[in-house]
Amino acid sequence: MLGTDRKVLPAVRDVLRICAEQKLVVQTGHLSPTEALAVIAAGRDAGVDRLVVTHAQFEVVNMSVAQMKEAAGMGAKLELCAMGPLLGPEAHLEWMRHWRRVKVEETAAAAVQDIGAQNFILATDLGQMGNPSPADGLQLFVLDLMKAGMAKEIKS
Repeated sequence: MLGTDRKVLPAVRDVLRICAEQKLVVQTGHLSPTEALAVIAAGRDAGVDRLVVTHAQFEVVNMSVAQMKEAAGMGAKLELCAMGPLLGPEAHLEWMRHWRRVKVEETAAAAVQDIGAQNFILATDLGQMGNPSPADGLQLFVLDLMKAGMAKEIKS
């Protein structure tokens, strides 16, 4: 995504221009926070108005709250995933045990309340055999977020 000069590659800028023309959603995938922020800025420059930081709190991306604020400040939405609280050493599936658990309290307090609920979208990252269905996982995630102090509605 970035060249040795740490700037977004021309080919990426070309793709971002096409995404803007087609009004597509650009998601950052597993980019590092530095790469994701650079792509968000380049996307904005190209006219992309639908940007999402994919599972921002997961270890593979691991954005700090300050970096999430920066991304939100550029208009990107931050994806929070129901799988986060299922990860960690006590996970029910072995392949999920080597990932850091993203606690619901961390999501509710450190991220959403600090940055603002309007800057987030909820997703699941579920669908694997042995995990809850995406619908069930999302329902559990929302209930857990509400137990952690999140309100049902955004107050403006």
